[in-house]
Amino acid sequence: MTDSMGTYEGWLASLDEDALTGLLRRRPDVATDPPPRSFGLLAQLLGSTRRVSALPRKLDRGALGLLELFALMGDLSRAEIGHWTGEGVSSETEHIDAALATLTSYGLIWPYTAPGSGTVEYRPVDLSGVFSRPFGLALRQRKLFLHCAVEQDRLALLSVLGIDPELDRAARADAVAAAMTPDRIRALFDDGPPEMREMLSRFVDGQPVSLIFDVPPAAGAAAYERGLLYRLDGHRVEMPFEVSIALRGAGWQLPIELCPPSFATRTLSQDDVRRTRSIALLQFCEHTQALLAAVDTDGLTMMKTGGVSAKELRSLTSRLGFADEQATALMLMLARAAGLITERGKTDVALTSTYEIWSTSTRAEQAAVLLAAWWCSPSTPTHRVPQASRKTVPVLKKMLDDPAAADLRTTALTALLRYEDADSPMTVLHDSEDFARYLDWRIPVVSTSAGAGHVRALWTEATRLGLLADGAPTDLCGTLTDFPVGRDGDPSRIGEVLTAQLQDMADLVPFSVRLLPDSTAVVTGPPSTEVASILGAAAQPESREVASVWRFTPATIRSFFDTGGTGDELIDALTEMADGDVPQALAYTIRDCWRTYGALAVRKIPCAVVSEDVVMLTNIEADEALAVLEFQRLAPTVLISSATPIDTIAVLRRHGYFPVRHSDTGQLEIAGPSRVRAAAARRSHASVHVPRGRRDPCELARLLRAGDVETVDDARVRSSLGHHSRLLPRDLDLLADAAARGTPVSIDYQNSRGAIVRYAISDALQDGNWLFALSDSTGTRESFAIMNIRAVSAGQR
Repeated sequence: MTDSMGTYEGWLASLDEDALTGLLRRRPDVATDPPPRSFGLLAQLLGSTRRVSALPRKLDRGALGLLELFALMGDLSRAEIGHWTGEGVSSETEHIDAALATLTSYGLIWPYTAPGSGTVEYRPVDLSGVFSRPFGLALRQRKLFLHCAVEQDRLALLSVLGIDPELDRAARADAVAAAMTPDRIRALFDDGPPEMREMLSRFVDGQPVSLIFDVPPAAGAAAYERGLLYRLDGHRVEMPFEVSIALRGAGWQLPIELCPPSFATRTLSQDDVRRTRSIALLQFCEHTQALLAAVDTDGLTMMKTGGVSAKELRSLTSRLGFADEQATALMLMLARAAGLITERGKTDVALTSTYEIWSTSTRAEQAAVLLAAWWCSPSTPTHRVPQASRKTVPVLKKMLDDPAAADLRTTALTALLRYEDADSPMTVLHDSEDFARYLDWRIPVVSTSAGAGHVRALWTEATRLGLLADGAPTDLCGTLTDFPVGRDGDPSRIGEVLTAQLQDMADLVPFSVRLLPDSTAVVTGPPSTEVASILGAAAQPESREVASVWRFTPATIRSFFDTGGTGDELIDALTEMADGDVPQALAYTIRDCWRTYGALAVRKIPCAVVSEDVVMLTNIEADEALAVLEFQRLAPTVLISSATPIDTIAVLRRHGYFPVRHSDTGQLEIAGPSRVRAAAARRSHASVHVPRGRRDPCELARLLRAGDVETVDDARVRSSLGHHSRLLPRDLDLLADAAARGTPVSIDYQNSRGAIVRYAISDALQDGNWLFALSDSTGTRESFAIMNIRAVSAGQR
């Protein structure tokens, strides 16, 4: 595979440091390890088909349409671009220039001046891996003439156009392309028989390529000899691009949309944005903690087939009283992803030990855990519809990873930040419809592949989690997009960074607690973790709007005592958190409940030892050898052991006693054969990909312009090459030195035909399983599959 980079390399070398830095910042994929040491290598990396094919995901609809025009037409002058885009009619000059600037900033096109002419043209990189048939049109007239499978058709066309058939092959193709003007094409069409015109209309209105068997012989023969259709490889026919355009009429234009949709803009205070973000996150954490407390108290049942049924989800949401079903689903999914809840058995959901740590953490730590879980989720939590099905997967039921969800998440947040400046008015999106229109313009490839359901769900989730504040992106968007998304993300590392960023969250949104005489507490603003824990243990929530209302009753107060608290501790805690004193009626209720609390005790008995021989029981109780059982006398004929029945029987028999086991009904139990239990299956955890540290674009631009060589770790380069090659150690050392420093070497390479060809190469660089290098044999830059390199020798021979 050979790429000629000449002019492209020169254009890159002509960029100043700021422009080069901007290009490298937009194309971080070319910051290889080691980095490119020359503009030739940089040009080869920027123009590689694999990298270019991934760039349309980052382009807006205007730049994407203009790129498709370059894929169709090749080199274009500024005047030609204006002609094809309808400048001054359907497109404005500023929009055309903006799209050109975007494509240039990504290195997809560059200005080129042909030798001997002062006309500046824009030349694209190889776009064959991006568009197979731009705008649904076919190849150009010249190329189809050269690829025509029937020599008789070519000679007939030359006769019709009056071109000398004795010209060489390339000259004949150039003459045909020059002669087939729009007027000439329409004249050839009008002079043809009616069946030919009817047949060609199907190509103009539909696809430009068809099977030769679908073309009537008489109509086809007339089209072939006029150059309006070409027969290719014996079974296909194709209409040239120029013919498709000419037969569509003078008023037809390519479907290129360059005018962006308009959205409301507003200058927002960064303090207001952070406050709105903090309110959303604090409320989400409070609601999640309340939801999990309800699950812990009332339980949550799953279906036998997995997941929570729609009925159970509605019931849980109704009991909470402060969320809708979508919010409940989001909280449950993130709690499971963060390890706060897990499946117990096949049908139950239980809280984990991680929840105990999370519930006592600060709000900033709680929010960081939930945000990291959302960012690293392999699917969209609230849009659980697999692409192969229209049926929604139940909440908490495991499903396959959805790459489109993670891709949309990171690309959409990046698009929201792309054009925003802290000092300029920000785009404000009012609802999910605005959000969908915004993404459809900014990242049409990604939003279309993900689908409308993912886009709506992303809007809702990002708003609830404080990533969007009043429709504008918050500082959390920039933080999260610096990390890998989905399963490649590291939740612990993301959580650390977010925790530090959200430390001021509680200070931005103060809350207050007011105790009323009717035994209620009114909380204005999202309460802290400590206040929410106390209120959740001692009161019943009645509403959770902007201000939440909690009611104290004897039953809820006794629940607080069940957690180990006392009456005085509850009064002191309420006094400390409230703006005023505890009302007398509430204090009296708390003290009255504490006075009667514990008057009646219920004990659990692990094991009872029963015998009519009171003396023997007395001896057993006094025997120091049996002290491990910690006996307590419940009645003259009953001893209580702290151990289980099995352990109690074993200890008594070891010391000369012969107890037997009775059932709860007093019947003698006969021991059955012991059963072999299967070991519990270990849960597998997805490995976390550790991303390579990003190279600073400014530093890389400086190295390229100065021609400096960065210090390279030879061992790392050799190890990386070793993963892809089958070379002997000596040859691998030579290739590693060439890849690390650009040392000239000779390689024996097995090409696609199986032949071994020797190349003298220099300025080499590894890119995954490919080696990019300058071939001194051909004078061009080429890429070699590392596994096909059979031998390496020093120097160039």
